[in-house]
Amino acid sequence: MSINVAWIEEQAVNANALKNGRAIYQSGKFIKLYRSADETFYMGECLGSGSKNYITSVDFQDQSHPIFRCNCPSRQFPCKHSIGLLFAIEDKANFEICEIPEDIVKKRERLIKRAQPKDNTEKKPKKVNKTGQKKRWMKQKEGLFVCETMLQDITRMGVAAFVNSQLKDYENIAKQMNDYFLPGIQRLILELVIEAKNALTSDAVYDGVIANMLRLYQIVKKGKQYLDKKINEEEITQDDQIMDELLGHVWNLKELKEAGFYEENQEFIQLGFCSKNEDTLQIGYWYVHPLQEIHKTVNMRPLKVAKYIKEDDSVLEKVRTSCLYLYPGVNNRRMRYDENFTTCDIEAQDYVHIREIAKIDFEQVIKEVKNQLKNPLCDQEIAIILAYDQIKQNQDDFVMVDEFNHQLKLTAMERTSLHALTTLPSQNLLSKQCALVIFSYDYHTHHLLAKPMSLISNEQIVRLLY
Repeated sequence: MSINVAWIEEQAVNANALKNGRAIYQSGKFIKLYRSADETFYMGECLGSGSKNYITSVDFQDQSHPIFRCNCPSRQFPCKHSIGLLFAIEDKANFEICEIPEDIVKKRERLIKRAQPKDNTEKKPKKVNKTGQKKRWMKQKEGLFVCETMLQDITRMGVAAFVNSQLKDYENIAKQMNDYFLPGIQRLILELVIEAKNALTSDAVYDGVIANMLRLYQIVKKGKQYLDKKINEEEITQDDQIMDELLGHVWNLKELKEAGFYEENQEFIQLGFCSKNEDTLQIGYWYVHPLQEIHKTVNMRPLKVAKYIKEDDSVLEKVRTSCLYLYPGVNNRRMRYDENFTTCDIEAQDYVHIREIAKIDFEQVIKEVKNQLKNPLCDQEIAIILAYDQIKQNQDDFVMVDEFNHQLKLTAMERTSLHALTTLPSQNLLSKQCALVIFSYDYHTHHLLAKPMSLISNEQIVRLLY
């Protein structure tokens, strides 16, 4: 079996697992290494922190989906010991030939049996528990009434009084939303509380609080209308189902496909990648062809369980899939794809396709973005590709200029500096190129922010943030 470091990096759940796995191998903690004659099974005995050694293995029976096993207490897969074993394989360490253990053989047989096509005899469709569904929708509606009452109370007391009140009480209301199956509303209430805390430290600027209240009110109002339609068994359209996303429904791929939220035979190129909220939220922006649209992948890693959730990373190749799933939404929709994908190098024609969807009139773009941000159902960050005539520096500011001489002041992405524009591999990138720009509204400065994430030429994508 031949593997390389880049492949090992892809398998690691996070950077720490990769670092620790490499250290385990390099420090000689593997006291025994075994492999099968056909090189589909590798196993190692590793010194552990406890009294007993750990036995870790990797099964390459299906080389596209290796199976990692280890008897250590870690809940990460692969754990650091498995990563260490991969480094031993990559380094072509001395492995002793062994028979594949009997328990592994049995597990392989079960996997093969499970993968075999099932009997083609028609099965009855799964019966839907309509009574249970209605109870859930009624419970959600009850939660929306709780949220609506909260907003009415805040309105009566006044925004200033709310900001200076016991915000912990509102955090408790947010927690209650879990009881009503409303994680989306929970998130919005917590965002409102965060804006209230920000207002305490920003000279009583309440615009962000008011904007969040209005958005939450509109979503609650539309959410009740949507739930009424479901309870009364009225026709639900795909446009209606954006409310499921906003209320916090957790979609699986089967549901998305059954609802028609998918596109077949698509290829996509990552234009930018960023981490937010102390790396608990990872977002990748992708150009999707032949849809010719910008969509995004979202990986949420709550702090308490972050080490068990695999980190996303930058992808520098073109990805192809037979089925791309797109969540209901407006503008840059969340996307997912299953494991049956392939990658290949980005070609010259791909850059041409990306640049074809670039907007050329900044003045018109700003109008469109402002209108979209007023829509409470729209994401509050919008990714657009812009074609610019030049990017220039005015003292400490950088501006992007279109062919009509409209100027767009640029703002740095979180944890970056626009001075990266002065250290580009070629200054030609500052004129007559395209850029992926993330738009959002700053309620404290009352300015529309335009944050460049990457520059796109006919030959390359230069990321300003990794």
